[in-house]
Amino acid sequence: MSHHTRTRRTAGVLGAAAGLTGAVLLVASCSASPPHQAHGHGAPATQANASATSHANTTGTHAPGTSAPPTGTSTGQLGSTLPVSNSSGTQLDVTLKKVIDPASGANSYSNPAKGSHFVGVKLRIHNTATTSYQNNANNETTITLSNGKKLHADYNPIADCGNFDNGQITLKAGASSTGCVTFQVPEAQKVTKIGYGNTVFPGRNADWQVS
Repeated sequence: MSHHTRTRRTAGVLGAAAGLTGAVLLVASCSASPPHQAHGHGAPATQANASATSHANTTGTHAPGTSAPPTGTSTGQLGSTLPVSNSSGTQLDVTLKKVIDPASGANSYSNPAKGSHFVGVKLRIHNTATTSYQNNANNETTITLSNGKKLHADYNPIADCGNFDNGQITLKAGASSTGCVTFQVPEAQKVTKIGYGNTVFPGRNADWQVS
């Protein structure tokens, strides 16, 4: 075999080897490429799916066998007994017994501001839950005036109707208590609605229309 023939064969073998090496490198490079993204700046498909799965598992879930507490407002008239409840476990039957308008101060130190008068709201609170209830009726009771303004308690004592235990109510399961919450109302205004409901936890409140 001549020198030129050996040279051509050697060059052919080396060229084939080089071509095979290039093909292997090309396949390896394609295999290592990241998944195709529909948008140039979006997250990879697998990462987006993982995020959606995590969100679905943590949003709006409830423990098995449980449900959200009732919400909204129970409504009635003077003398009605209405349910009041919330997410802390409170379950009450609240009765609007009487609206004392006008009411007199319990002593010489208990006087309304000039141009206003006292109104007493007499409530009976009955604990229907299996656990104790403790709260302050002065914080939970409101009145609405004919001009639409809502008022909170005044804390002054009125004659012939005590303010529970200075507003505090502590009831064992099944127990009840009756007392008055005092308000100061401008002379030109009338009480149109009385409300009772928890000021901290969501749940069902009570409203009584009185005029």
